Amino acid sequence: MPGSQSVAHPRIFISAGEASGDLHGAGLVRALRELAPEADLAGLGGPRMRRAGVRLLADTVDFGIIGLAPLAGSFWRYLDLLSRADRFIASWRPDVAVTIDCPGFHFLLASRLRVRGVPALWYIPPQLWAWAPWRVRKLRRRFSHVACVLPHEEAFFRAAGVPVTFVGHPVADHLRSYVPDEAFMRTLRSSPDERLVAIFPGSRRQEVAGILSRQLVVAKALAARHPPCAFVIALAAEEHRAWAAGPAARSGLPIRTVVGKTHDVQKAADLALAKSGTTTLELAYYETPMAVFYNVSRTQWNLAGRWLVTTPYLALPNALAARRIVPEYMWARAPADSEIDEISGLLVDERRRREMRRDLADVRRLVARRDAAKNAAHEVLRLVGSPVVPPAAWRPGFAV
Repeated sequence: MPGSQSVAHPRIFISAGEASGDLHGAGLVRALRELAPEADLAGLGGPRMRRAGVRLLADTVDFGIIGLAPLAGSFWRYLDLLSRADRFIASWRPDVAVTIDCPGFHFLLASRLRVRGVPALWYIPPQLWAWAPWRVRKLRRRFSHVACVLPHEEAFFRAAGVPVTFVGHPVADHLRSYVPDEAFMRTLRSSPDERLVAIFPGSRRQEVAGILSRQLVVAKALAARHPPCAFVIALAAEEHRAWAAGPAARSGLPIRTVVGKTHDVQKAADLALAKSGTTTLELAYYETPMAVFYNVSRTQWNLAGRWLVTTPYLALPNALAARRIVPEYMWARAPADSEIDEISGLLVDERRRREMRRDLADVRRLVARRDAAKNAAHEVLRLVGSPVVPPAAWRPGFAV
C-alpha cells in the first residue's frame, strides 16, 4: 500500500535505464520539483537524475543490461537489481512510481509495484505498436497510466483500453533550449568544401560492435566516391571510446571520435549514418539527411522478428510519417552496392537532400508539442495515492 504522505509531500519512485533514460528522467524530475517542491524522489537512474535530486539505489546507466532481457552471464546482477528495488519499495512505500523506457526491466518491476499497491505511470512507453503488440494486455494490468511521446501512440493505447496522454517528446524541448557550440562545429571540417559525414553507432557495447563496422564500410565507399569528406564518430560517454577505437582504426579512414558533443555533430553534419532510436528524432529536428541501421541477423529475423514485428517501418521518422522518408537497413551484413548507392545520393544529390529535409521538418512538427516533461509531471502527480487493484492471488515469478 502506498505511503501516508500528503499530496503536497509525495514519495515518488522513478526508474530509468541507459543514458537517454537518465536524460529524460532528469528533465521529469526538474518538472516535478517545480510542481511539487516538497516531493521526495528515489529510484534507479544515472548521474543526471542524481544531480536533479533523486536518491539513487543504483546507477543503471552503467548497468547496461537494464534495457535488455536478462542475458546469460548477467542474469544474477539483473535479478539482484530487481530484488533490491522491490525491497526498497516495500519499505519506503511510495505514493506513485514512474518508469522510463526499458521494457525488459520495467515490465517486471511493474508487477511488483502492483503487488505493493503502488500506482505506476510509464513515461516513454515501449513501442508496442511496432512489435509484440500483445504485450499491451500486460501493460494494461500493471500500469495506471501511460504518458506517450509519439502522437500516433495515443490512439493505439486508447484502443487497447489503456489510460493514456500524449505529452509531446522531450527531445523537442531539449533541443529547443540547446545552444550549439559553433566554434566546435567549425573544427569538424578542415576546409569549407569538405562534406561532413557523422556516424552514430549507439550507446551499448553490442550496438557499437554490430553496427559501427557496417557504417564504416559505407563511410569508406563515400570517401572513395565523393572526396573531400570529413568523418566523425559521435559517442555519448568517454567509456564508449574504447568500443569504437578498433573498428575505426581498421577502417583506415582519417576519422575523428568525439564524446559529449552529439547535438553539435548532428546539427553540423551533411549526412548521418545513425543507429535506430532517439538519435533519428534528434537528426530530424535538425533536418539532417540520414540513413538508419539495425543489427538483426537473418536467423534472428526468421526465428523471432517475423513473428514480432507488426509495422513496415521501424525508424522513427518513417513510423511517424507512415512512409519511407529515410532509408533503413535491418540486416547484420555488409551493405549491398545498391544500399551504398542510395546513401551516396543523400550526400550529393541536392534534390533528394531538399526532399528529405522537407519531410524531416514535417516529422519535427509532429512531435513538437512543448513542455513534455512538465505535461508528464502533471500526470504523475494526478496518480499520487490513487487506488490500485491488487492481483487476486500472488503467483510465482512476475506474472501479475
